[in-house]
Amino acid sequence: MKRMSLMIPVLLVCFIAISPVSGRGNEDASDAPSTEIVHFVVPSGATLVPIALLNGDSISSGYDVDLEIIRSSDLLGAKLVSGEADFAVIPSNLAAIMANRGTGLRIAGPVIWGLSYIVTSGNLQSWEDLRGRRIFMIGRGLTPDITFRHLLEIHGLNPDKDVEIVYVASAAELVPSFLTGHSTVSMMPEPMITTVLDRKPDTRILLDIQKEWRQSHGVSYPQASLVVSGDFAGRHPDFTEEFIAAFASAVEDAKNNPDDAGAAVSAMVPELKADIISDSISRMNLDFVPASEARDALEFYFEVLESFNPATIGGKLPADDFYLP
Repeated sequence: MKRMSLMIPVLLVCFIAISPVSGRGNEDASDAPSTEIVHFVVPSGATLVPIALLNGDSISSGYDVDLEIIRSSDLLGAKLVSGEADFAVIPSNLAAIMANRGTGLRIAGPVIWGLSYIVTSGNLQSWEDLRGRRIFMIGRGLTPDITFRHLLEIHGLNPDKDVEIVYVASAAELVPSFLTGHSTVSMMPEPMITTVLDRKPDTRILLDIQKEWRQSHGVSYPQASLVVSGDFAGRHPDFTEEFIAAFASAVEDAKNNPDDAGAAVSAMVPELKADIISDSISRMNLDFVPASEARDALEFYFEVLESFNPATIGGKLPADDFYLP
């Protein structure tokens, strides 16, 4: 691979591709061998960490990877539907939705096994202590909300009667609300947790949602996954395997070298501070597991989402060919 260039939307900094490739498979004036442009799409935020230390130069010659960082979930979905994305790191349920829409998307394997926590500044010790409490969070009806409601029920709490879930519009409201004491119990993801722990020393992590999921179900919580276009994987099977291997190696590098990963993420998106990212990595539950090994965990997760609202996985469990062998 000649390069990994960053094609970031207007809201971010744009990096110009180093090598003079004008399009997929085009040859230059000297009739040099054609180069395949590989489009890799990742949402901004914690999903950047697994790819922060990906070394494009070490994968394969004849392929150039363009990384596009997306802020809008609508735009991300559009790129998956249109086939513009060859690889992506996305919420696992979004992968199921896209597959059920006939896009041919295939899942290579989960990589983020949950990054949500319940934090408190009060003297709470257990699920039962949440009874009668106001719990602030973002994302009504999204997968962290569904997961939390599911776990409340498992622990004998009715999410609509025994607690009051207060949904705020964005992290821009959630964090200040907690820091100022307006809220004393919140469900937050990393790297938001690290920011709050750093700025409000009396904050405690009450519940690790991922740990609670594992203890309740015997499988882990496969929140986000690496996916690949079925068309691309069919045309480039060797490179697909090589890319997935390089991705898995990059995940281990990020876990083992959090300072380097934090610096790399911040270089891509300056508003994501390097020290906050590096400190949060230990609670991001990073581990790439091939889809063939993670299928039980994925299907159980999809079944829980489906029971809440079938639309959250596209109406049904994905077909067998969704899972890369």
